[in-house]
Amino acid sequence: MNYRLVVHPELRQEVNRLYQAWKADPSSDSGREFEAFRDAMTALRDGNEGNYIGKQLGYGPSSHDLRDAAEIKVDVFAEGGTPERPRPSHRMVYREFDPLPKVENGAVVHDPNAQPVRQIVAFNHRRDDPAAIAGERLGRIRGQQDRNLHGLTGGGRPDVGPQRSGVQTTPHRLPMPQDVLQQILRDSPPAGSGPKPASAPQANVNRARGPGTGRSEER
Repeated sequence: MNYRLVVHPELRQEVNRLYQAWKADPSSDSGREFEAFRDAMTALRDGNEGNYIGKQLGYGPSSHDLRDAAEIKVDVFAEGGTPERPRPSHRMVYREFDPLPKVENGAVVHDPNAQPVRQIVAFNHRRDDPAAIAGERLGRIRGQQDRNLHGLTGGGRPDVGPQRSGVQTTPHRLPMPQDVLQQILRDSPPAGSGPKPASAPQANVNRARGPGTGRSEER
């Protein structure tokens, strides 16, 4: 299954900076981060998140409520570990939503080609606490449950220990929130409603395919 991707506006600004650094020197640290972001983004778009170690996020009294999100762990810099337990340096945090409805003659109709939507919220080194960055970008308050997530389970995978067979590591698919819908309409307005804003190729996440996929064996 393929997904339509949306990059959070604040993250898009960061990726644009990484892209400029990549153009200047692909071997620089920022250039390598851009390439890793592009590859991980492509994996999420193509439904290949299994190429990375992932887990659902959750909620705790000292963390933001991210029961609607998941993360994948992305290798960018070598930072120790062992072949059995490597330590990927970065985390990509994302959410998943129902496809946009297809409307014909004023009525919603079934669309067999409708793509679910994934929103990439954060991509940072683990020391910078990507989950906290994602929580702040989503307007969550540390230590408080989000009432919109009432009854939602999270943290389907433990923080330690081996991967458990059959455990869901991707986000729960939820109805499309208004802010994500508005961003999609701004970036890709319906035909005849106005010109599409110009965007750098690295921000147009549904076009470019990365030259490879990440391979991490860390939990």
